[in-house]
Amino acid sequence: MSTYVITGGTTGIGAATRKLLQAQGHEVFNIDFKGGDYLADLSTQEGRQGAIDEVFRRYPDGIDVLICNAGVGPTAPPQMIFALNFFASVRIAEALRPLLKKKRGNCVITSSNSITNMTVRMDWVDMLSNVMDEERILEFVKDIPRTQTASCYSSSKHALARWVRRISPSWAVDGLRINSVAPGNTTTPMTQNMTDAQMDAALLIPIPTRYGRKEFLDAEEIANGIVFLASPMASGINGVILFVDGGIDALLRSERF
Repeated sequence: MSTYVITGGTTGIGAATRKLLQAQGHEVFNIDFKGGDYLADLSTQEGRQGAIDEVFRRYPDGIDVLICNAGVGPTAPPQMIFALNFFASVRIAEALRPLLKKKRGNCVITSSNSITNMTVRMDWVDMLSNVMDEERILEFVKDIPRTQTASCYSSSKHALARWVRRISPSWAVDGLRINSVAPGNTTTPMTQNMTDAQMDAALLIPIPTRYGRKEFLDAEEIANGIVFLASPMASGINGVILFVDGGIDALLRSERF
């Protein structure tokens, strides 16, 4: 049995991942805003620090796996998107790295397959992944209009995927692995209340593995990818962005890999 720490493990992809791990007999400590083993608002520095302190208190001998899954969708305010989708994952992963090192563990971070689409603003990606000054960045993004939240979302996830790739070698020399899963459209509480028009827009390009069906991927399919990357079966995989999107990325970018 291994010790897993997951953020955002109460609903959606996080819940599916947590249940799969528990069914395998692992201990899973869930940090979430609601329904977690430890309740925290990870969009704030205070919330993150409280969660980090609690993990150190509970597991002084180390943890095997960290899964940074907490995040919000493209309808959230820009400051919330950047704070939770990027900074929360980065800060928590780096802070818990010493506990992972004690057990030569690994980290899996939830990104998005939107990291390759046209809504990504590379200037925002550079701002996040090169500057990484949360206070200054959140002050800047508060003036971004709500009409551009889709770009905020995809850019935050692109920056997160870039960060995983960049730091993977330095983690590896400490005996650690870090990878990311990039889900496509998935049935979660965030998407279950979509109107028919919103669903049609989201499926304008049909998901190859769902061709002919008006439906998204299941959360369990994404969870399977996360659990695989976290497992010893993926011991040779480091710095990878694994697209679990039913083949959408391959369809749109068949010449890039």
